[in-house]
Amino acid sequence: MFARRPIINQYRLIPKSILSLNRTTPSRTFITNQIADLFTTTHELTGIPWVVLIPLTTVTLRTVFTLPISIMQRKRIVKQQELRKISTSSTPIIKSRLALLVNDKGNKTKLTPDQIQLLAMKETRKRQKLLFKLYNIPLWKNVMLPLVQIPLWTTLSLSIRNLTSLEIERSTKQWFESFNWNGIDLTGPLLDYPMIIPLTLGALSIMNVEYNGKMISRRNTDNVGIEVYRDDQSRINQAMKSILNISRIGCIFMMGVSSQSAVLLSLYWISSQLYSLIQNIILDKMWPYQR
Repeated sequence: MFARRPIINQYRLIPKSILSLNRTTPSRTFITNQIADLFTTTHELTGIPWVVLIPLTTVTLRTVFTLPISIMQRKRIVKQQELRKISTSSTPIIKSRLALLVNDKGNKTKLTPDQIQLLAMKETRKRQKLLFKLYNIPLWKNVMLPLVQIPLWTTLSLSIRNLTSLEIERSTKQWFESFNWNGIDLTGPLLDYPMIIPLTLGALSIMNVEYNGKMISRRNTDNVGIEVYRDDQSRINQAMKSILNISRIGCIFMMGVSSQSAVLLSLYWISSQLYSLIQNIILDKMWPYQR
């Protein structure tokens, strides 16, 4: 009654230019398709192995797009920290003036110590905003780096995932062989040594998180060996601890994901983490955070 559907040979010879145009599944977006095709074209024209092409692309894109923004943000945050010291140094003076105003016999306004503290903090923030505006370093500019880095990382991850998705009906023998590196299938997880990639990615990620946490919480007095009181229960420190804990959990989650992901995709994550670690170390030497 029905004609039998012929079996399609997975090794039929189809030009890769046609192959790239035919890869249109609903789960794939136009941008990730174009980037995946660009990876394929670059690999075909240059002959660079995939294990070299992906890290090289990571370094190039991070250097062109995120490194300039990282440098500008580091300089801006260091300047904000310097100006914040100026604004916070005026807080005791503001408190003293408010206390004198309350103690004035002709003044009928009565303020409690908590109200004086609150008013002094509001005045300090107001002066801080004015200083930031004067030097053109508003706080909202600090979100520029995540707004560039997160979409870039997500787009490349999806593109590499699309690139390594094997479509049996549309792939050629050469397509399969191009993703074979010394007997390792780059389109799937590393089955022979399943813990190497997750442990490498997890170690680099944890090193990044811990180094950033230590770098941000560092104070000027730490450089000369002077220990000062740290209020671990303050809102800022509590917020920093929460962010670091969430980041640590994210590192563990990425380890689990990488154990089931393609080797090529995990290679991109590892090279990106390594680049971030080296970048942070260099920037910290040139423009260190000083609270």
